Amino acid sequence: MVRPLVYLVDASIYIFRAYFAIPDKFHSRNGEAINAVYGYTNFLLDLLERKPNYISVAFDKSLVGCFRNEIYPAYKANRDLPDENLLFQLAKCEEVTQLLGIHNLSLERYEADDIIGTLHKKIALPKVIVTRDKDLGQLIGPEDTLWDFANGIRSSRSDIRKKIGIWPEQIPDYLALAGDPVDNIPGAPGIGAKTAAALLTEFGSLEEIYSSLNQVSTMELRGAKKIYHVLVEYQDQIMLYRRITGIVCDIPIEISLKDLQLTSLMIENIMGFFNEMSFPEKVFKRIEYLK
Repeated sequence: MVRPLVYLVDASIYIFRAYFAIPDKFHSRNGEAINAVYGYTNFLLDLLERKPNYISVAFDKSLVGCFRNEIYPAYKANRDLPDENLLFQLAKCEEVTQLLGIHNLSLERYEADDIIGTLHKKIALPKVIVTRDKDLGQLIGPEDTLWDFANGIRSSRSDIRKKIGIWPEQIPDYLALAGDPVDNIPGAPGIGAKTAAALLTEFGSLEEIYSSLNQVSTMELRGAKKIYHVLVEYQDQIMLYRRITGIVCDIPIEISLKDLQLTSLMIENIMGFFNEMSFPEKVFKRIEYLK
């Protein structure tokens, strides 16, 4: 018997993609730019046309700070803060998600990744994580899929292993060692992606690397002795980075599988929203297929 899939959607990836990729030629009745709202709404309609049994969309309310910033203030400090229009569009994206009857969550201290991680752990069904964010790959289990929707790329555990040389559950350790420029995590000096993957292939985890540290200098790895000294010198920093690269999977929220079912479409409210946004007629017509 084929078990139903649970779609867990990383909203921010697709909102920001639309914001930067779609020309500023779409405006609401009040004149606000709504290119991100337009692109994101079409993305949601694409998903809904697949008739998902269960779906939840996670938003990043913590764009200006989350618990990771308390641990490491430089986390994502390389990113510009959203301006007034982008904040407006983010709110409208959340609104249209609700109007389309899709379960959605956002939390002050946690990121969308953590919401997805918590739902992933709570629900015992195969999951499709809809995102382009490599960090979410760490959640992928034997029955799960990481789906880069925009590029049509689906990745299993083995696909992730082939691509970066490690298993999904090793990704937090990998990022702590190699760094993640997107999130402003420098990693350990001189330990890049290949070295981090080699260390984790040999030892399995960051904890085991440090439990067997003396073995690092004798590895058949270029610059093994230097790598050993880097691991010793930067141990505190690496362990700090590890605290922020791991996705939280135990946020105290009450939720059931039933909550992730689509609710009835509020057609009148949706049409009112589309009118407010001055969406072209073709977007209105797409709603007909969802009734």
